[in-house]
Amino acid sequence: MKLKRILSLLVATTMAVTAFTGAMSVYAVDDTVKEDYPTSGTDGDNASWLINSDGVLVISGKGEMSSAKGYSKLNGDINEIVVEDGITSAYRNAFSSANTSYISKITFPPSLTKFNSCLDYTTDHYPNLKDVYVYSKIISDVSDLYSSMYGIIPWAGSGIIWHIYKGSATEISLKTDLHLTDEDIVYLEDNAEMPSVENKIPVELESVGETIGPSGISSEYEWNEKSKTLTFSGMGGITIADYYKDYAEKTEHVVINSGITIIDANTGIGVGPGHATLSGTFTGFSALKDVQFPDTLKVIGDFSFMFCPLEGELDLPDSLTYIKSGAFSNTNIASINSLNERMTIQNGAFDYCSSLKELTLPKIKQFVMGSSMSGNQPSDYKIFANCISLEKVIIEGGSHYVGTGSDGIVQNGIPQIFVGCIALKTVIIKNSLEYISPKAFGACPSLTDLYFYNTDLGTIASEGASIDTTSNPTFHVVKGSQTEDTLFKARYLTADNTVYLPDTTALETAITEAEAIETDKFTDESVTKFTEALESAKATLENYDATQDEVDSAVKAINDAKNALEEKKDEPSNPSESDPSTPSDSSDPTSPSNP
Repeated sequence: MKLKRILSLLVATTMAVTAFTGAMSVYAVDDTVKEDYPTSGTDGDNASWLINSDGVLVISGKGEMSSAKGYSKLNGDINEIVVEDGITSAYRNAFSSANTSYISKITFPPSLTKFNSCLDYTTDHYPNLKDVYVYSKIISDVSDLYSSMYGIIPWAGSGIIWHIYKGSATEISLKTDLHLTDEDIVYLEDNAEMPSVENKIPVELESVGETIGPSGISSEYEWNEKSKTLTFSGMGGITIADYYKDYAEKTEHVVINSGITIIDANTGIGVGPGHATLSGTFTGFSALKDVQFPDTLKVIGDFSFMFCPLEGELDLPDSLTYIKSGAFSNTNIASINSLNERMTIQNGAFDYCSSLKELTLPKIKQFVMGSSMSGNQPSDYKIFANCISLEKVIIEGGSHYVGTGSDGIVQNGIPQIFVGCIALKTVIIKNSLEYISPKAFGACPSLTDLYFYNTDLGTIASEGASIDTTSNPTFHVVKGSQTEDTLFKARYLTADNTVYLPDTTALETAITEAEAIETDKFTDESVTKFTEALESAKATLENYDATQDEVDSAVKAINDAKNALEEKKDEPSNPSESDPSTPSDSSDPTSPSNP
């Protein structure tokens, strides 16, 4: 490909000399795009495939599919899959997360007789999948829907809706093998036919120009030499890295405009020690300082920014739902303030971030374990592992987390995501947290204080197994809580290392009620006192060393200020209407109406 690009540049140079007047812009055209990233092809002897401009993968033909390699290079651009009538069997792993992670809809034809393990073993690999249409009535065994090498199959209750015919063999099999319930199913009309795909024209990718080129089927990049900025525009995914990576060593700023939903151009080139085939969208961007993310972004793919020297605050958009393995591994980000409870975060997403000092972790939708490596060791769940400068962690809630074998799915739990954080001193756990896994805070020898405001901890591994006790940390717990009992039975608590926390339930309630009050109708003076009491109460709640007396005093102060709020008096718009002492016009002796 490089040789062809050189030849195309020579051609462009000749063209530029011919057009020396500058009346027109001349770009080098690289026709290798069509060869490297085909948008249509054959699938063995029986079938063919195409990707249209809407991001729909259409598979046509007769009999069994025999491959999935042709369209896998454009994985992030495929948002819907349609297998047309005539195909009787899908290809093994044809629609697994390895090549179609971002699909929202799959349609299977009436002719299908078996799925042949075409999907992944768990639904967490399909964060955007909403609907699966099965127009076949004759599938008597769906146990081969997914790869059976893993034991976790959480299809029931996943939110993915199966559209099937009522009373069919397919329905019986889905309910038997996938344990689907009525909540997972919408029935097709008995006479419903599979809709046809109108757009069967393969999308045509843009050619590579002098400073522009394709980064996906509907997205493109533009390089600005003066500002050292690489800008991405268009729709869909950034899935093609071959061309813009020519600027990897020069780029200081990346701007991703609204419309881009996926960042996942994994080239598979080895980078760094122990990283045999791990290279993501911007791996190798050795001068990259910052990234501007769009408000449409949903997924950041495997190893996207691994080893990039990103610094400062990481500002992620609210639209983001999935951060995959090693996405920000080995970067220099100093803070993350934009994680949210809609996100799924995969193994090693932020491991080896050596400049991260403090972290607030909200309730996360789920943590996912993978088998790949993003540091110098297998990652497991080690989302923030080996962040060697991390000193303080505030955990606002737990998470589901999905593993293999016996790990299963755990509600409101924390897996081993902070292992190896050698500078970690303070851990503050708020709200509900029912489970702390082995090694959750393993190899954290600097731990001095752990605050357990949650009262419902039910499971933790025995002394030293879940929490590193090298520095004999102090455990702050709520007296008489289930958490205290669990920690005591696991041999973490002693008379010397236990400090009882104040009960802040009444304070939290008082603050919530106070924040709901509309203050516009009260006098400025009373509102000022009320606001001061509210802010003081919040400060007390955030003070992890506050005593019970201080908490109780804050509750009293905010309630007193609330009761002292004084409503504004209505000021009359016409004094003569409300003040009887004010003479009206009729009483004016100078009035013409007065005799």
